[in-house]
Amino acid sequence: MLRWFYEAIVALQWHPFMGINAQGYYQSKLSCGFVPLKGLITALGQSWAGMITCFKNNSLQCTLLARWDEDYSDPWLILTDLEPDQAEILWYGMGSWIECMFKDIKRGGLQWHLTRISDPKRAERVWLAIAVATLWLVSVGGKADDKLLASSLQLAQPMDNSTGQSRIGV
Repeated sequence: MLRWFYEAIVALQWHPFMGINAQGYYQSKLSCGFVPLKGLITALGQSWAGMITCFKNNSLQCTLLARWDEDYSDPWLILTDLEPDQAEILWYGMGSWIECMFKDIKRGGLQWHLTRISDPKRAERVWLAIAVATLWLVSVGGKADDKLLASSLQLAQPMDNSTGQSRIGV
């Protein structure tokens, strides 16, 4: 099932960046046979990247990126068509940011889902406008955060460290 999806993404001239679990087997160019994915990364802090054949059945020629960081119960295993030196596994973590952005673009305010545009050229122009609007929103929001932080600090009363109480009128 994964193979057809991966190949469909590549056929569109996009780069898949697909997370898989540690079930199954892979074969690196240096190994004689398939070995379990779960044995590739065995300790926190380890990482690996290389060209492989993934899965014994419905094999897929791809790059495997693997890494195990703190706060994760298992390593990340990512398949891509990029060369190992062109891909960074940390990009996978940006997926949640991207999902939040899609919410903003759709129902969160920019209402893309209401456009009903089917012509790619028109959609391209709308996406350009959405990109510019998103940049503007982020810059305005950043300035508002700066002002909020500064005004909050100005309102704070200095504390008397010996008693833990504000020094008003001192």
